[in-house]
Amino acid sequence: MSAKLKTLYAREILNSRAIPTIEAVAILEDGSTGVSSVPSGASVGTYEALELIDNDPNRHLGKGVLTAISHINTEIAQKLIGVDYGSLAEIDETLIKLDGTPNKSRLGANAVIAVSMSMAKAIAISTKMPLYRYVAAIAQNNQPLFIPAPLFNMINGGKHGAGNLDFQEFHVIPNMRHSYSAALETGATIYQTIKKILIRRGAIHSVGDEGGFAPNLFTNLDALEVLSEAIKEQNHQVGSDVELGLDVAANTIYKDGRYVIKDRSSPLETMEFIDYLKDLNTQYHLRILEDPLAEDDWKGWTTITSTLGATLTVVGDDLLVTNPERVKKGIAEKACNSILIKPNQIGTITETIAVTNQARAAGWKIVVSHRSGDTNDPFIADFAVGVGAEYAKFGAPDRGERVAKYNRLLSIETELKTT
Repeated sequence: MSAKLKTLYAREILNSRAIPTIEAVAILEDGSTGVSSVPSGASVGTYEALELIDNDPNRHLGKGVLTAISHINTEIAQKLIGVDYGSLAEIDETLIKLDGTPNKSRLGANAVIAVSMSMAKAIAISTKMPLYRYVAAIAQNNQPLFIPAPLFNMINGGKHGAGNLDFQEFHVIPNMRHSYSAALETGATIYQTIKKILIRRGAIHSVGDEGGFAPNLFTNLDALEVLSEAIKEQNHQVGSDVELGLDVAANTIYKDGRYVIKDRSSPLETMEFIDYLKDLNTQYHLRILEDPLAEDDWKGWTTITSTLGATLTVVGDDLLVTNPERVKKGIAEKACNSILIKPNQIGTITETIAVTNQARAAGWKIVVSHRSGDTNDPFIADFAVGVGAEYAKFGAPDRGERVAKYNRLLSIETELKTT
């Protein structure tokens, strides 16, 4: 493979929250063109790579990204254009060295990932490979490719919702025993049924950042009850046909060393909160439990994984932030048994793949995720298939930037059946 860059430029566009982000265009000398846009999170872990924003109060309430874009259009373009690279790894390594900081804070992780994604797309086109197969090649994933099981975020709480539910995401996870397209249909019909139930209850049924409903329910358990009711109304068995999941996003409820939730009248110590989650799991038989504890509550993570890890998937997001050093500690501490993968948390596609393989080698499951502030770019769908992720978390089957990714998986499913 040879990738010589002819043109590289970037511009400011809007993400799904009306906040600026970066769109980058990479054109190789053979005309192959990659266009990528960068997502952005609301629930951001402390140890993530830095998204560089302008902090100019006169533009976009300080959220502009012209500085990061300038880095692409000047310094990065000057470094990359005209050089004959042998691999995406060489390009990403050049970007890492050019930035020169541990967390991409000089050029901005948003600038670096925009270029890395665009180059990956351009090289895939140049080598006449579907993007997911190119990702599989550089990930050295030699297993038969498959579509990950979708995690539908049907009710949005925490920072993604209306503020009355503590937990950030309430998931519906259809069984993949038939096909991805069947699972998508199941998810879509359950989504429509949830809306009917909320209307029937007189609850608000507007949607949150990730397309899930943001209702005015009284407790976190109320949300799980609504999901269970919707699943049953569609004649599915809760726990076998369709499972439930939860992203606690515990950083947001961790106050002064204790966990504060509406379901309890007083703050809970770590072991008390673990007992609460154990009881919740006994009642609802969760498949996914993401970020059940705060990002530095390592002892609590080890305890909950040793307690519940045999029956459900304990996913580290804010705990790990797609960072190899955090993952290394997570493996050593047996803190979880799954990782949430988000490329913009680390800054390049090559680094993201390395972390994915690191987690896989430890026997962990892989959940590839969008961000709450996303774009119509379906890159992450191809990435999830390419690395062999067990799960794909792209929000609800609603809102264009979420549906673009679920629909891309439909397209890949068809290609895998016919090639």
